Amino acid sequence: MKTVSILGGTGFIGTELITHLSKKNIKINVLTRNFNKAKKFKELPKVKIIEINQSVDISELLKESDVVINLVGILHEKKSLSFYSVHKDWVNKIAIAVKKNNISRFIHIGAIQSTKHAPSRYLKSKYEGEEEIKNILKNKSWTILRPSIVFGKDDIFINLFRKMVTYLPIIFLVSPNAKFQPIYVKDLVDIIILSINDNKSFGKTYNVVGPKNYSFIEIIKLIAKVDKKKVLIVPLNRLLSNIMVTLIELLPYKIITKDNLKSMELDNVVDINDAYHFKSKLLSLPSYLKK
Repeated sequence: MKTVSILGGTGFIGTELITHLSKKNIKINVLTRNFNKAKKFKELPKVKIIEINQSVDISELLKESDVVINLVGILHEKKSLSFYSVHKDWVNKIAIAVKKNNISRFIHIGAIQSTKHAPSRYLKSKYEGEEEIKNILKNKSWTILRPSIVFGKDDIFINLFRKMVTYLPIIFLVSPNAKFQPIYVKDLVDIIILSINDNKSFGKTYNVVGPKNYSFIEIIKLIAKVDKKKVLIVPLNRLLSNIMVTLIELLPYKIITKDNLKSMELDNVVDINDAYHFKSKLLSLPSYLKK
């Protein structure tokens, strides 16, 4: 029986992935720093929760694994947690552990537009994490999947704006022309699972996105239309977007940061959708919203 070890499994994508994998004939190790969040998996068959911390020997915890899936990522930095510590240094440790234990399969979730010269620290750090994987795992046991924004029942992005459309008469929208190609979480999870045994995906990076791209303002208008809500959307230019985000950053709860705004300078869309390498049909955002 295969053992699949998942890092970052308590998040939105991880929860969906673990729920699906638990129905298969495999053992699942959920490695997490937040044991309380992982308690929701206790009732699932063949799932083992392993609590970790910064000083843990990750190589020791992964030594019985056949497959390692890394979903760890942050959208906002904290004083104690930087993009580079999560997206580069932590990925370096995982890749070294995969190599040391001769683990035959490593799947990593990256990000579209992550390049060396990207405008944001988030995207640059994601790029450097991907480079760590490629440099360490010369045997090409890895596959990197780069999604656009991911939507689903418990997502942060679409649900946030659905609430705003419901309760606010006016929305001042930063970077209204930023483009996204949203992918349904269950489609992404299917792709992750299908890639495990897909030999053709070894040593490759795939941009996996939904069937259609939208500007930010088009997404908000679509939500309002489907939910039959009347809301005034005020698009902000670059200067006003920066001022708005500067004010928002003063709030105790981080909704959007200047670094997020820099990421949005690049269209989060692709010319070739590699999701179709794995699936012939993908759920569209309008179809999901109408459900």
